[in-house]
Amino acid sequence: VIFREPAVVISYFEDFLKHRDDILKALGGAKPHLLFQFGWHRETQERADEVAREAALVNRLNPEAELVFLCNSERETALISDVGLRAEYCHQNAFLDERKYRIHDRPIKYDAIYIARITPFKRHHLALGISSLRLIGDHSPQESAYFAEVMRQFPHASWKRKVFSRFVSRAIGQAHCGLCLSAEEGAMFVSAEYLLSGRPLVSTRNLGGRDAFFEPAYAYLADDSAESVREGVEAMKHCTLTPAEIRRRTIDKFRPHRERMIAILQDICDRAGVKHDVAAEWPRYFTHKFGLRCFNGPRVRLTRILKRRK
Repeated sequence: VIFREPAVVISYFEDFLKHRDDILKALGGAKPHLLFQFGWHRETQERADEVAREAALVNRLNPEAELVFLCNSERETALISDVGLRAEYCHQNAFLDERKYRIHDRPIKYDAIYIARITPFKRHHLALGISSLRLIGDHSPQESAYFAEVMRQFPHASWKRKVFSRFVSRAIGQAHCGLCLSAEEGAMFVSAEYLLSGRPLVSTRNLGGRDAFFEPAYAYLADDSAESVREGVEAMKHCTLTPAEIRRRTIDKFRPHRERMIAILQDICDRAGVKHDVAAEWPRYFTHKFGLRCFNGPRVRLTRILKRRK
């Protein structure tokens, strides 16, 4: 919840659909302004059409609800807009709190690090050409066979199940560069976490929008082959930008998306006749990832915040 009056809620669309009835009930009779991010891309016509059907159901349940979709790429924005929904290019990674990430002056132990769930769509096999590799990621019980196969393929890699968020930059700082190897997913927070920690990265081309903050100087786009990924890692080992410059350029790219969010919220307040200076009050509203998928589920968090703000 950003505001109680007017009622403004930010959620992943997928999470909202799972808890839709509880959230609408918690909002009571208020006219809700629902701002949705996407946990998985909607960069195909089929997926955009699916969003339109789901949004129509939400509006039937609450005709007063205003839905705004915060998209992670210009293509996604155009597709969602074309199916008759309000879409704004307002990238989720711009709402990482940069204060949580630091540049660590630590000895480099690995050529590359891949922080990713051990699941098939992450395409770990594309890292097979990297001899010095750090893998960090868990897996579900249903992915045990894939996990076992990855462990067999990478006997030389150092693997850890997870790293707590406050130690992410420290882990990233031990490698020359980060890896992003999926062909499609969401915007992939860790792609920006590598950069905020001052490390370049190697990425394959993808659907999902993670490349929004990339520059060739610190983000190598590899083909879908282990050889091309290996070549990218070798190139990024010799990145000429300092870690501080990589971090600075990334934060600069966040700014238009944050300004767009502020403008969206200000417009909602102005139309509701509620006097908020969103730009001036922004530090009060902004939290890391807007709290999405941070410890508590959306229904629990929403109910608690609404009670506190009554």
